[in-house]
Amino acid sequence: MKKISGLFLIAFLSLFSLVASAEDTTVKAVGVQFEAAFIFIEAGDKVSWENMNSHNVESIDELVPEGTEKIMTTVGDDVTLTFDKPGIYVYKCTPHWGARMGGVIMVGQQDNAMETVNAYLETVGAQKGNLLPAKGLLKKFIKELESRS
Repeated sequence: MKKISGLFLIAFLSLFSLVASAEDTTVKAVGVQFEAAFIFIEAGDKVSWENMNSHNVESIDELVPEGTEKIMTTVGDDVTLTFDKPGIYVYKCTPHWGARMGGVIMVGQQDNAMETVNAYLETVGAQKGNLLPAKGLLKKFIKELESRS
């Protein structure tokens, strides 16, 4: 019985340390931009958006990991979301997308990050229209990735 209790305790503490180690990152809406525009987090981390008086967060379906659930928050609501699936997520503020208000979240270490971003750029080039503001955002993200390598 003591052996089972000990194993349970070890399993519980291991799980607790995984939950407790999750990080929180805050993004603030300032004017028509998100500060920080580029976030690097680990799976299980949370991102909070604050000062969202006239803003929202909407994932761009073509520019997120396949199978990702749509993100669409209400304009004016501060929100906190947990990112469990590794990958690169591009999001926008719907009312201010024409002013290029958006951001990129990289969840986990992505060995093929440049390939993913280049594929996203190809998608933007092929579809244009409402995706076009993402082009500049993705080019800036490439510079950020290069500065980190």
